Amino acid sequence: MAQEVLKQAADWLEAGEPVALATIVRIFGSSTQPLGARMAMTTNNRFVGAVSGGCVETDVYETGLTVIRRGAALMLHYQQVEDPLVEIGLNCEGKIDVLVEPLTPETLLLLTAPEPLHRVNVTLCTPENPSAPDAVHAQVFQTGSAIPELPEPIIRDALAALRGDKPVTVSYADGRVALFEPVLPPPTLLIFGADQAAVPLVRFARMLGFRTIVTDGRPAFATRAKHPDADLVLAAWPQEVVQRVGVDERTYVVSLNHEPRFEDAMLQALSGHRVAYIGAIGKRVRHLERVERAAAAGFDLAQFPPIHTPIGLDIGGKSPEEIALSIIAEIVAIKNGRPGGMLVSSVAEPAVWHKA
Repeated sequence: MAQEVLKQAADWLEAGEPVALATIVRIFGSSTQPLGARMAMTTNNRFVGAVSGGCVETDVYETGLTVIRRGAALMLHYQQVEDPLVEIGLNCEGKIDVLVEPLTPETLLLLTAPEPLHRVNVTLCTPENPSAPDAVHAQVFQTGSAIPELPEPIIRDALAALRGDKPVTVSYADGRVALFEPVLPPPTLLIFGADQAAVPLVRFARMLGFRTIVTDGRPAFATRAKHPDADLVLAAWPQEVVQRVGVDERTYVVSLNHEPRFEDAMLQALSGHRVAYIGAIGKRVRHLERVERAAAAGFDLAQFPPIHTPIGLDIGGKSPEEIALSIIAEIVAIKNGRPGGMLVSSVAEPAVWHKA
């Protein structure tokens, strides 16, 4: 969604229209939109994106028009209100700080530049000065350099955010707040076993921004005709697959093969590589069998993250689509560091680091 917002903003700027950009730079408690969510606005009641669940967008849009007229940024603070019919605020139990600024071609380029990857986009501002939040945009690179130059503590925190692979906010003693947004290649979903469930699993994963690879040692299964939506389809054994595509700590591995010969070959191929997740279809007894086979072969399963068998969340899925939904839901939960339970029994955690 963020890229769609910025693409529309780019189209408006190219057409010579003024644009304001709203960004969630800090969250306390819960929020219906994530850190870094954006809303782009221009005249004649046109906007894209959102910073809430519809609670404050009208107010943000009106502020955007003010920002366009005055040519300077403003900071908005929203929190939960008792009566949204008479007050402007949120329905959820949280607070958000929203930076609204005139969008310049330079800022747009910084936010959307395709290269280099492995960088952090930084937005510095002072939320406690809403009429003049002093917004500054920068980039921090994997090497530790920055454009423009930044203080060492900010660079250090930016690199920590890059390693953490998710947007974070850091508050500093001088009142400034930094929103760090890592720019990385898309995570990879690597599927071993071109089963029926692989087809909807690829579709779900691509919607969520994953690079998708479907592989199978059986050429009749791993065909482009059967898996038209995958980024890459390989008819090859796991050792060749891993050598060709590579795996890293942002690779999520799914085994849809039921046969031990395929799964054992997959684990052997992954040996010595770091991955984010491994899930394998099958009953719980399959894990016990896997452990026995590994022990007999002197193979160390402890080098991997816990292998999820049965794979997926318990939603009672039976069809390929339901099974795929269960699998991708578990992967998203793992990626976001969440247990994957029902929200009715969960408690949101703050999305803010506080610096002394």
